[in-house]
Amino acid sequence: MQVGFELYQKQTLKLSLTPELQQSINILQYSTHELIDFLNRQAYENPVLEISFKEPLASLSIRTNKINSQIRGSSSKSKSFNGDNDYNPINNYSVNTETLESHLLEQLSLRSLNAFEKKILRFLIGNLNDYGFLELDVHWTASHFSVPVEEIENMIQILQSLDPIGVGAKDLTDCLLIQLREHENHNELAYKIVKKHLADLAEKRYRKIAALHQVTVQKVQEASDFIRTLNPRPVSHFSDDMTHYIVPDVYVEKDKEGFLITVNDSCTPKLSINPYYKNRVAINSVNPAKDYIKRHINDAQLLLKGLEQRQMTLYKVTASIVEEQHEFFMKGITGLKPMTLKDISEKLQLHESTISRATSNKYIQTPHGLFKLRNFFTRGLHRVNSPATESTATIKEKIKVLIADEDKIKPFSDQKLCQIFENEGTKISRRTIAKYREDLGIPGSSKRRRF
Repeated sequence: MQVGFELYQKQTLKLSLTPELQQSINILQYSTHELIDFLNRQAYENPVLEISFKEPLASLSIRTNKINSQIRGSSSKSKSFNGDNDYNPINNYSVNTETLESHLLEQLSLRSLNAFEKKILRFLIGNLNDYGFLELDVHWTASHFSVPVEEIENMIQILQSLDPIGVGAKDLTDCLLIQLREHENHNELAYKIVKKHLADLAEKRYRKIAALHQVTVQKVQEASDFIRTLNPRPVSHFSDDMTHYIVPDVYVEKDKEGFLITVNDSCTPKLSINPYYKNRVAINSVNPAKDYIKRHINDAQLLLKGLEQRQMTLYKVTASIVEEQHEFFMKGITGLKPMTLKDISEKLQLHESTISRATSNKYIQTPHGLFKLRNFFTRGLHRVNSPATESTATIKEKIKVLIADEDKIKPFSDQKLCQIFENEGTKISRRTIAKYREDLGIPGSSKRRRF
């Protein structure tokens, strides 16, 4: 056997991830907000691109009775989202300009306080945490301002008397106690429970609390209901952050002929190539800038092509989802059936990764509400003596309905829910029922029980 180096040729096939292909992949997986940022950057970097926000781009629309032909590649009719060229979603955004600090300082301006007292109160307000609680050490604060501890405690009481009631509390217990003291219908038992048994209340240990205070379980339950009317986060409506709105990428509307699918481009800026640069390239003259312009025009054309492919791919995927999940769009969440990325990829003859990118961070507005496109891909459980399956989303919805309609004095246990499903033909374990119930944020039967 001869060992050594030698030269030889070998022919192989491999996929080359070109910059154009990489850009097309990125455009497909962008959400609406990410796409807007990306297009703004491209328009800034490419001098031949023109960007406009005045008119929404055309959107792809199709009725369900024409979906199959569309998937095979026939043309679709165009339609703007709402037909209003003056539509601007930014006009619907609102910002709460009043902060908690400004709200409290405005109230202090109406109080008869001297300059030093206002200085201490401004310091206390500036040290409130996100929940409106004051976690400062009283002794340290008194030392910082060189005043007695009683002076700081008086200022804290003034702070706690301001609106919203509960601001300036030390913790959750203190916050609830402040609200109970200020409530016109003062409940003595509720006050004692919050002060000494808040952990037991959270676990609904009503019998233990009733025995300690020598009252009936019904009285403890009434006090618990009263406590639940209080606000554990009284400053939650004050925020320095702008509200983030979800812009649907696709709209599905029901009409007489079926469903109308609209790929939403109303928020996406319109891109075009400046005709001046096109003419400069067409002129057969020796110009050192000609190659530079031509290269940027090619980049712009690839970008426009990528946007068109994104729009068509998103439309095709949505059309297939509407066709596969027809029962959902007719009945709602109870009509959702199991479906995987592979089901759609085989239907469209596309790779699963393409379907994954097309549905990633995308939202769809349906007749039954706003959903993530990924929500339509769900696993299922087999029905007894039947090849049919039932999606996990449908099972969770049924669990929610069953618990909402149960007898609150004798709530369903997980085992009882399991038996109900088995009687209806769905085989499911008690452990799975418990998992789905916890996913829905529903406590166990012992904590749902009423007395």
